Amino acid sequence: MGLNAFRMIGDLSHLLSKLILIWAICSNRSAEGVSLITQALYLLVFLSRYVDIFWVSFGWWNTTLKIFYITSSSGILFLMMRIFPRTREAQKAIRFGAYCLGGSLILTLPVTALLNGIFTFWENVWVFSIVLESVCVLPQLLLLRRTTIPTVIDSYYLVALGSYRGFYILNWIWRYSTESHFDPVAVVFGVIQTTLYIDFAWVYYSRQRIKLRGGALIDEEEVGRGWLLSRLLGGNQHIDHEEELEDIDVENGNHHRTSAQPKNWGPRGISVSADDGTFDMEAEAHRPLVDPDQFEVSNEEDPEVEPTKSAQP
Repeated sequence: MGLNAFRMIGDLSHLLSKLILIWAICSNRSAEGVSLITQALYLLVFLSRYVDIFWVSFGWWNTTLKIFYITSSSGILFLMMRIFPRTREAQKAIRFGAYCLGGSLILTLPVTALLNGIFTFWENVWVFSIVLESVCVLPQLLLLRRTTIPTVIDSYYLVALGSYRGFYILNWIWRYSTESHFDPVAVVFGVIQTTLYIDFAWVYYSRQRIKLRGGALIDEEEVGRGWLLSRLLGGNQHIDHEEELEDIDVENGNHHRTSAQPKNWGPRGISVSADDGTFDMEAEAHRPLVDPDQFEVSNEEDPEVEPTKSAQP
């Protein structure tokens, strides 16, 4: 099983991230900003990786976690599709999710042959789940990068998700030093996944600094500052937010391109107003201290200037 403190803390962090996301959706009564495509891909990852739960026993720890990951991912999808309003993702995001799925299927056989060495059907299914999990977060990054509505994703979710990957890396180092165990498939694609999670956190941090006015972005450059994401998705290119918003709708919501923020957002309020008042202060700084019109001389007010006499008839 390879259980140690690092792996157990990593598993608990992963479990906590699921609970935090469910709590955020239920407490805000909304799933705005959460990618349905990413959550569906996560469910496919768990179903393909843990399909052996029905005939192989791996102990109570692994069995409990496998059941939890499958049920929690299914519950998140149910909440997003049936209970609470969510962001309607553009066709581009759907195609991008299909590319992630298709690319993982294509890479499965070569990766199994080159890095794994065990060429069986179930081993290929496991490798597919590892490859797919490494890119599951990409549709979420694309949505977070382009949405102009508040999101239920918060810092606690990102900390739990990042801790999960960080402790798993420590688990690999520990097992290699104590057991001489090294799994190249898990390590290579785990590092890729961790890198994307770091970029996810950076895009979220940049997104938090964007002020929303009337449902539109003020500073579009903030959105494309993800290091890896900007290279995968073309972050340096101009983003036409008017065109993007035509593809985005909120199910059962009141969000429009020219309207204010959606009502009944929830107890937490808008999560992207970290710099409230910043733009007002900048405008105030560029405003002249004194109105220049006050220095203009008026003939009616200055007694030393005689008014021009009109010509006599």
